[in-house]
Amino acid sequence: MPREIIKVSKQGVKIGDKVVNVKKKGIVYLLIDLSDSMNMFVGTKEELALLKGTRMVSPDGGLTGIRVEMNEHARRLKTKLDVAMAGMQGFVDRALTTKLVGIILFGSSAVLHHTASFDSAALGKAIASVEQHPLRGGGTNLSDALQILTKMEGTETAVVVTDGKPNNPARALEMGKTLKDKGTEILVIGTEDADWVFLSKLRSRPDLSVRTSDAGLAVAIMDASRLLN
Repeated sequence: MPREIIKVSKQGVKIGDKVVNVKKKGIVYLLIDLSDSMNMFVGTKEELALLKGTRMVSPDGGLTGIRVEMNEHARRLKTKLDVAMAGMQGFVDRALTTKLVGIILFGSSAVLHHTASFDSAALGKAIASVEQHPLRGGGTNLSDALQILTKMEGTETAVVVTDGKPNNPARALEMGKTLKDKGTEILVIGTEDADWVFLSKLRSRPDLSVRTSDAGLAVAIMDASRLLN
């Protein structure tokens, strides 16, 4: 993926040797949850009832999930991650009119997937590659994702997209406070089953949050671009 060197100063944003005219602090990062629960299928109760699979049991005898058979019916359904990816593309298309947009992914760990950029084609390729990313599945290490941003300058808004609970809520809130103290606003987009007690503490303000159904995740992410300064 392209890795432009971005410098922010009072004169504006400089990408490599090129100065880009964007308003002050016009950098936005999408922080996308790739945890195992994002692999769950989205559909009506009737559609989900037709799925066939094998129960996965933990060593202590507790049910930990179902391994779905990828038959013709399952292939017609989308996962929450599929829905989120469609929303990411819509968000980028809208936000690029005034912002540089970057992507950070988090699962059991976190990674800077694409540096903030105005390059629509490069961002599109980055989004398309999310589905096959090695981090897909596992835990919800949001704190490491937020920490990546604490080491970067000029980020106006961090947009956190999640359907669950972070592995370390206290550390995630600590990283969130560091970002907010630096002037970065935190906008949260969560599904109904996300940890909304935590997300209510993480967001910068009550109006910087969107609560949605699994099926509505794409629209929620896309429309969140309207909440940017």
